[in-house]
Amino acid sequence: MGLSCCPIVGDKVPQNLKRGNGVKLIIGAMGLAVVAGCATSPTPSSEARQAPVSQLSAYQSKPSGPYGTLQVIRDSGHTGSLCSMAVFIDGKQAAKLDPGQKASFYLPPDSVSVGAAYTGSGICSMGADRVEREAIVKDGAIKKYRVFTGGDGQIDILPTTL
Repeated sequence: MGLSCCPIVGDKVPQNLKRGNGVKLIIGAMGLAVVAGCATSPTPSSEARQAPVSQLSAYQSKPSGPYGTLQVIRDSGHTGSLCSMAVFIDGKQAAKLDPGQKASFYLPPDSVSVGAAYTGSGICSMGADRVEREAIVKDGAIKKYRVFTGGDGQIDILPTTL
């Protein structure tokens, strides 16, 4: 006996779907899609837009002595896209990035702390605490970091080669 609501399928409905297992499969697939949809997507440096000068507040002048470049790229995607992401270097706010933007900072060779946190008012001010990582700046080198929101909704900042 076929399913009367599915005249095209008729008697060809697999037995496991008739017993309700298909509903479990569909619900599981939807749950996986929702969780995967919460993460942001990496934006390669070559595709990221340069943040406008109005969003940059520190480390924009090249030092007179040896220096390296620390480049921070914010992922693209919908998660957190209504809020700017503040970038910190050694605790000092150096930029605000929107999704898909990048900023370069010119620093003397040394170990620095690079951090990120949502910034703004309203819901943006209720975001996760600032996350910080150590970055080693080397003379003449460009070190790239990716700022992103994971599937768990938490901000992170990690080295990238993209």
